[in-house]
Amino acid sequence: MPISSEKNPVVLIVHGVQLGDDSSLIQDKMIRKSIQSRLNKLDFEFDVDLYKYENISDTSLKKFKNLANVLLATGIGAILAQPIIDLVGDVTISLSNASTANQIRKGLRNKVMSYYEAGVPLYIVAHSLGSVYAFDVINELIKTNDLFNRDDPLTWPVQGLLTIGSPLGLSMFKKTGRHSAASFGRGEFSFKWLNYFDVSDPVVSGSIFGKKRRGQKIAEKYKKNTRNFGWFIKDLPVDTGKNWLFAHTAYWDSAAVGDGLLDMMV
Repeated sequence: MPISSEKNPVVLIVHGVQLGDDSSLIQDKMIRKSIQSRLNKLDFEFDVDLYKYENISDTSLKKFKNLANVLLATGIGAILAQPIIDLVGDVTISLSNASTANQIRKGLRNKVMSYYEAGVPLYIVAHSLGSVYAFDVINELIKTNDLFNRDDPLTWPVQGLLTIGSPLGLSMFKKTGRHSAASFGRGEFSFKWLNYFDVSDPVVSGSIFGKKRRGQKIAEKYKKNTRNFGWFIKDLPVDTGKNWLFAHTAYWDSAAVGDGLLDMMV
């Protein structure tokens, strides 16, 4: 069924790389708090949901973590090896068409479509690696018949995308193939993608040493100068007040991000 404008919108969070498991995820609570703080007593009803996939990733990486324990025995070496495998392994999984990556994408797609079939307007906030999965799934849905009619936003399973600390501007993500932005076709409305980034975020810059970059190039990378494109993409710098990896996890408390999300929904 089409989206109902009378139903309260839902913000779906797609988290990034985690060092814990599903039970430790609290990004939905953080975004709810951020939106509520920006409402300033405005009467606006909404809900927040969280798509959790860390346990799926961890299961596929278990054998590598066990190997790290065998090779490094006990002590600080093994303690450090596991989080490194967790971080690097999750990214490697996302870039592949392996069963784990497909399972994560399928789960996210099913979650999105469950809201669509209930007629609920859905907005996605995707952090870090989660932005890769969200982008992939949205493009899959754009290519699906009877969805994302550019003249009728009520056929859109996702009403807007907001990414924070996204690596999609890096060269490892090609703008062709699965990671390209699918064209909607001609029509009146455009799908909005707002990308927030901190210049000192190493996941955004690709510099492990935290080298700052002057700007983000997601909009420049994915925009197509054709009438059929149908995306409105904008890169928005934000100062989280943090540096290096601390900046990468600080977007959840950013007033600018909260304002951008609220503006998108209201």
